[in-house]
Amino acid sequence: MKSKYLFILLTFSATIAQGYWHEWVDDEAIVVGDIPLFLLFLFGRKRLKQAPYTKGALVLTVLFFLWSHIGVFFAPNQLYFRQELFLNIRACLYFIAFISFVSSKEDLHSVFLGFAIGLLFQGMIGIHHWLRGPVGLGFLGEQRIGWQAQGTFVHASVFGFYVSLLSVIMYRIGVFLRPRHYQFYLLVFLIGVISLYASQNRATWLAFAATMVVMFVFDLLRREIKTRHSKRYIALIVLVLIAGGIRYGTVIMARFSDAEESLADDRSSSRMSLAQDAMRIIKEHSLTGTGLNNYRMYVSEETAGTRVVHCTYLLVTAELGIPGGVIFILLILSFLVVGLRAMRSNDFYLKNSATALVMAQSIFIIAMLPSPDYRILYVKTHIWMIWGLTLATAKIDYFHKKMAKRSVAMAGDPRARNLRLQRPPHNRFPAQPLPPPGHSRPQGL
Repeated sequence: MKSKYLFILLTFSATIAQGYWHEWVDDEAIVVGDIPLFLLFLFGRKRLKQAPYTKGALVLTVLFFLWSHIGVFFAPNQLYFRQELFLNIRACLYFIAFISFVSSKEDLHSVFLGFAIGLLFQGMIGIHHWLRGPVGLGFLGEQRIGWQAQGTFVHASVFGFYVSLLSVIMYRIGVFLRPRHYQFYLLVFLIGVISLYASQNRATWLAFAATMVVMFVFDLLRREIKTRHSKRYIALIVLVLIAGGIRYGTVIMARFSDAEESLADDRSSSRMSLAQDAMRIIKEHSLTGTGLNNYRMYVSEETAGTRVVHCTYLLVTAELGIPGGVIFILLILSFLVVGLRAMRSNDFYLKNSATALVMAQSIFIIAMLPSPDYRILYVKTHIWMIWGLTLATAKIDYFHKKMAKRSVAMAGDPRARNLRLQRPPHNRFPAQPLPPPGHSRPQGL
């Protein structure tokens, strides 16, 4: 029971970056989200072992964090290095907490509920920014804004990433999982989509739209869209999106009108010029990179005003060297493979949870192509939470399959009755068979 509330509090407070400032890092050394995180390590219980097929992702995780921190020996600005070092440690702790203490479908549902509450809070702030202006939550990090909504985040692109990442999960829960009060998740999804529009961020718009199309096509191929409930709500969502596109389509198109110019213009601040400068830095520091958060120390005079390349993959490679960039790509792919394998689960809840997490990962993969925001606290911690939940889902599914095999062995072999079976954790969400075509699945959560 304690873990349930800690999961909810942890995922909600992860949206707040305010805390105790320390001059050693020239930043918040301890933030609000660290409190439930530490409490979870104190009171959480490890109940299940990791699935064997997640070992590759775990090895790459250890290798990535170790390689990331070799810059302590040569980074020219150690203060900048320590700033991102603290962010990496925090993200790693989130990851370890989720793979260690999320051990049942109840735990997963608590985390999703915390995500929903956080998205509702930030989404309402974003809508207020769009319609009326700042709310007045400066003590939570809210800043005066111009024409883009940004919640309590440092930039509209980070806000757009956050709401797109969680909106995909809310869609999956509300339309397919249908827990008690599933209408709440559908409402949060709608608020997330509206606030995503209010962010006016092109990268996250494209990432969200592409992911939703991929998920819809994937569900059609797997014949998941077959109940009256799913068809009705998907049709309603499509109608709402079409109506919004008709009403605000001109604004959306206007945001993309100068996209080609910003990408390939001859100006030093264009995306192409920034990418070329990043390639120069990668060639000059191909083995070890510049060190964490020290990219800005090596930019050319022409791009010094921007000081960062607008591509996470180039930025990571420039700061960690080519080996670090390769490890980062392999790390992303390893979590994606684990999620795709968990999507084959026979358990209805775990299958759809894994699908939601895989689609959230695709948001990150696409959005980080034109964005350098992986270096930001909110982005770093949330993607590592998603990766941790992916491994936790695989762990729970592996445990259920192992218990099912042992039950079959006991039923068929009298000698198997002497086997010592591990007692499964308490679980309110038993496995449910998929409904036959044309029938609505009863609400069971």
